[in-house]
Amino acid sequence: MRGGLIALTLLAACSSAPKGPPDDATLSRLGHAGDTAFKLEQPDQAAEQYRAALARARVRDDAAAIADAGFNLAAAELRAGRAEDAMHTSRELQAELARRGIADPDFDLVTATALFRLGQLPAADRIAAGLTADKDPALADAGWFLRGLIADKVGNRAGLEQAAAALSPTANAADVAELRARLTDDQALALQAADLRRDQLDYRGMARALALAAQFAPAPGGAADLYLRAARSAAGQGDTAQARLWLNRARELAPDAGLRTEADNALHELPAP
Repeated sequence: MRGGLIALTLLAACSSAPKGPPDDATLSRLGHAGDTAFKLEQPDQAAEQYRAALARARVRDDAAAIADAGFNLAAAELRAGRAEDAMHTSRELQAELARRGIADPDFDLVTATALFRLGQLPAADRIAAGLTADKDPALADAGWFLRGLIADKVGNRAGLEQAAAALSPTANAADVAELRARLTDDQALALQAADLRRDQLDYRGMARALALAAQFAPAPGGAADLYLRAARSAAGQGDTAQARLWLNRARELAPDAGLRTEADNALHELPAP
């Protein structure tokens, strides 16, 4: 998670250097619990811990801790598929920090991503466009990647080309591969992006890349199998709506009864909409 709490350096007994402020054990414990739950792919539990950490940071009236706990909470909500909650948290924290004279563009990335997932593409693109000028290359690259996804979704090839070309040399290799795959309809690049995201433990992005590879598959059987794989990953992450769409696509394309049966069985296992 972002930054987290800064660990205090233990000074040797013989040191004459002044010690820093004492650590808030409760705040540290809550933040650590949230980090642990997040890493264990339990975003709802992580959100509970981060919400408690945010409350403690407000008790402490610590702007840096409020920013960290608030961002972590919004990120956990986004990871849990609660885009509206993440957007609300992000905007609330931005307003709170602004009253202290603090601008934190990381919250803009959460808001833009949430808007994208909610289908509010023009609003998401406006915020992402602001991120592309950020001094932090990682944040600027994230803005360009999101703009590329939006451009591809609305059929804006010029915008997709611009986003792919704008990614810096230090950009996430999976982002680079995915945007290039979308530009060239290259299945190999889409599968490369999926492999990279798997290694990064970004399973949501991996599933998206598998479904992208399915679009470029040369044969219906290969496409159906990729949609099935993407759907199973999405279902395991709790993204039922997306899983259902991909499973239906797999069923439509399946060239044999066996693959159709697998897709049907997976559909029946999904919770009712």
